[in-house]
Amino acid sequence: MAADLNRDAPAWPPRAGTWPLGWIEGLGLAALALRRCLGLYLRILLGRGRLDLPAFAWSLRQSGLTILPAMTLVGIIVGAILGHQTESILERFNLPGLVLLSINYALVMELVPILVGILVAGRAGVALAVRQAALSVRGEVDGLLITGIDPLTYTLAPALLAMLIMSFAFAVWGSLVTFAATFLWLWLVANVPPALFLDSLAGALGPGDLLEAILKPMLFALLIALIATVNGTAAGRDPLNIGEAATRTMIGAVTVILIADLAIILLVRQ
Repeated sequence: MAADLNRDAPAWPPRAGTWPLGWIEGLGLAALALRRCLGLYLRILLGRGRLDLPAFAWSLRQSGLTILPAMTLVGIIVGAILGHQTESILERFNLPGLVLLSINYALVMELVPILVGILVAGRAGVALAVRQAALSVRGEVDGLLITGIDPLTYTLAPALLAMLIMSFAFAVWGSLVTFAATFLWLWLVANVPPALFLDSLAGALGPGDLLEAILKPMLFALLIALIATVNGTAAGRDPLNIGEAATRTMIGAVTVILIADLAIILLVRQ
């Protein structure tokens, strides 16, 4: 029965001589993992499958509660920095409306989504890669296969769902905190009228911009989860590769986040 359930699974751990996974193998594994997770989510919606709730709760904690203080602190600091820099620009150029419009747009559309993606990669993405690598190193994957459990969906499905949910929440929370810090600095320190700041915010962002700003961190979370799965799987049986899987995940995630953001700018905002 286990063989039937996993007849299309990749060799686990990867075959000797194939570590680290090549680009084609890595993309294939990422596509397979994504397909299986989406299939599981669909079965759950249809009432034919179930999610590992303890693993999901653990993933929510990894992706959310442990990142929330850092996200809040980063938002406050970034908002204060932006407020100070905007104050300096306003002292040189008497175009407050244009300056504030540019700052608000860059804050929501670029800065907050990238910050959310990097924080999620550094905490949840690395944790997922380490967990996946540890399963392979300890040989626990064999036990999962024998019992008919797909190792890919076992680790990825709860983590991916948690990362998507928390990335959405952090995109909203991070924007609010950063906006509040910037607003308070400009109001209390630079004497910028609150009405001018709010008007520039309304003029900078339309409904489509807000939707993109929320969806971008979720796209980053999806890419981070797939990168972590590929690197964790590639660890094989060598315990020393667990640390390298974490490092590769962080570097790869940051790189992919920046490339994906640039692609969105070039392809979507034409």
